[in-house]
Amino acid sequence: MAYRGDDAGDALEAPTAEGLLKVVLGPNRVDLAVAQRSLVVADKVATLVEHKKKKQERRGSVKIVGNLVVARGFPREDIGVWIELAEEESKKNRAPVVSRIELRPPTSMRRVFGVEPVSLLERDGLGALGRLEVVAQRLRAHLADLAGTVRRAVEIGSGHALDKVLLADHGDHYVFYARRLFRDRARFAMAVHADGRIVVPDGKKLREVHVTSRFGVTVRGDYVRFADKHGTDLAKVSLPWLGPEDRDEVARRIGQFVDRD
Repeated sequence: MAYRGDDAGDALEAPTAEGLLKVVLGPNRVDLAVAQRSLVVADKVATLVEHKKKKQERRGSVKIVGNLVVARGFPREDIGVWIELAEEESKKNRAPVVSRIELRPPTSMRRVFGVEPVSLLERDGLGALGRLEVVAQRLRAHLADLAGTVRRAVEIGSGHALDKVLLADHGDHYVFYARRLFRDRARFAMAVHADGRIVVPDGKKLREVHVTSRFGVTVRGDYVRFADKHGTDLAKVSLPWLGPEDRDEVARRIGQFVDRD
């Protein structure tokens, strides 16, 4: 697959909290490197290398069988590269029927590479963030053909990289992915449609509810809660790894997306 852009061969740089991020956009290839880590995306394979001083380097590869997205972070404007992982069970089992729609089984996503911006309190912190934004835009455009139907991706959370929640914006619906306990990947957490349909896991099945007001999307403890106009609970989704402000941001984005009041 040919990656997009007339920028093949361009070398880009931007300061990050870990040091200088170097990105090379080549024909059918992208190279990213920062500190002791590097990521190469080429021929539908993503290869991550950790360069250890006085130790043998650690190398791992992931075959790109689904979407690869470049996400921007909230609240700190991080950059994260996420890859959809293959799941054998998804190929064996038909998706459950939910209301009037049929959904494929939930997929999972893994954050394989990421960087944090320089603190805005540092000298020229704002300028460094601007340079990182330029790199993010060029990187996202160059890899757009690998993103499938995802128009935009946002990772929410200021904690550990594994604890971030991924929001994949498909235009007419959002899909959220969140990590479960003792897992290294983020699994399907919920789908939110512009017409107010909310699809959530219910055991091994999926359940659909309908919310069309931002006031029906609230946060209670670790949960994003969905309620009808009378305040009756319809469904809830646990996001335990996020801080209170980050859960509020998830609820705000969902409420804004479905609101018809």
